[in-house]
Amino acid sequence: MSKLINKILLIMSTILILFVVSFSAVFGYLFFQHSQNIESSRLESTALSLADILSKSTGNNPLNNIYNANVLQLVNILEQGEIWLVDKNTLQIVGSRFNPALTYDQLPAQAANDLQSILNGQNIRTQTFNIYTQPHYTTVGVPIYDSEGNVKGALLFHSKMPTLKFSWYDGIALMLFCSIVLFVILILLLKVLLKKYVLPLEVLNQFIEKILHHNYTSHIKTKANDEIAQLAQNLNRLSLYLQNLETTSKAKAQSDNNLIIKTAYKLHTPLKELKHDIQELAQKKSNIPEPYLKQMQKNIDKLDMIASNLLDLSQLDNKDFTLQKDLLNLIEILQDSIKAREKVAKEQNIKIDLKISLAKEIILFTGDKNRLKQMFCETLDKALQIYPQKSDLIIKILEDDNNYYIYMQNNNDEISVEHLPEMFPQFYQTAEDDTILNSIELKIAQHLASLHQIKLTTEKQSDKYTVFKFTISK
Repeated sequence: MSKLINKILLIMSTILILFVVSFSAVFGYLFFQHSQNIESSRLESTALSLADILSKSTGNNPLNNIYNANVLQLVNILEQGEIWLVDKNTLQIVGSRFNPALTYDQLPAQAANDLQSILNGQNIRTQTFNIYTQPHYTTVGVPIYDSEGNVKGALLFHSKMPTLKFSWYDGIALMLFCSIVLFVILILLLKVLLKKYVLPLEVLNQFIEKILHHNYTSHIKTKANDEIAQLAQNLNRLSLYLQNLETTSKAKAQSDNNLIIKTAYKLHTPLKELKHDIQELAQKKSNIPEPYLKQMQKNIDKLDMIASNLLDLSQLDNKDFTLQKDLLNLIEILQDSIKAREKVAKEQNIKIDLKISLAKEIILFTGDKNRLKQMFCETLDKALQIYPQKSDLIIKILEDDNNYYIYMQNNNDEISVEHLPEMFPQFYQTAEDDTILNSIELKIAQHLASLHQIKLTTEKQSDKYTVFKFTISK
């Protein structure tokens, strides 16, 4: 749950940071414009107040006569900027700190035009006088009237406006402060809300893990009506369906297993009687040729072996089946299995050749001796059935750093892949049903190998042939 919450928080934080950066840029620009407008209005209001004071206090006296007594005191009070006075009749300019001898004729054309606009009774805001003041100064010009209401001069108030850098930094600092507070609040709210909606996901995950382990006893309880609640309800239905399916499958498997056991037991009695009858016929020297009697005896032995294998297979599928494990030498068990099948091999003129290529001719292994021997014997039985007569069955034992390997293969033409459906029908579902009986030996061998953590597989040596391979971990 914490991983999902952290991921969502990371996404939300990234979106918030992008929003803050873009919004700060816009906010800073608007803040600068607003600051300029406020400062300009302030300057204009100050200039108008000064002009009104001068208009009332000077009457019809020339402006240059009252500059030192009144304006200089205002400038000292303001402690910044400049105040110029321009007489309309003489166009004399007084009050410039940096250019005390400045005259009207020295002004640029645009500045002269702005000054004439003021003398005509207009209020202006301009930066055309910056070359005589400071780069960031803005000039607010207002007319000064005499006692009769006629314009007698102009007051130019030069003051420093907030710079873009100053306003920008102030705006961004204010925005960042607000954003940090908002970010902290959003993170806290997100954690609370996400826990409310992400917690059910953790519950769903635990519920699915229980289903994977075939635990269908628990159910998800929810009162919500959102998509997560619908998912929980569907998972409850799935759990019930899987429980019913598993119960039905187990019952069917148990029924099949019971049928196999009953069939195998029922086969033993007639097979035993048939074997006894054939033995009596052979002793009485009946008219039936001896080769036919031997062949009948072989067929009955095969049927008897199939019945025994069916019983073994049903026993292995039983959940109560246990192994009697001891520390053993796997090579000795393999050698005992070879001896147990030597008679069958001789009957088919197949020579079994064991080749051991190990640093030490011993493989210590913990397992059930009888079941391991049965595993090797069942595999040898299938190999002897498949491999051609008058050939060699080579059994090689090899090793590497991690595993031991036991190979069973023919000396010239290994087992053909055409016979694989007969050996491993569970991997060849299209094979005919009668191949199942022919592969009972390998099903038993594979089951026993799996119980001992041994891997029994086939390995292709070319495009046409394959071998039996046992892989044993060291």
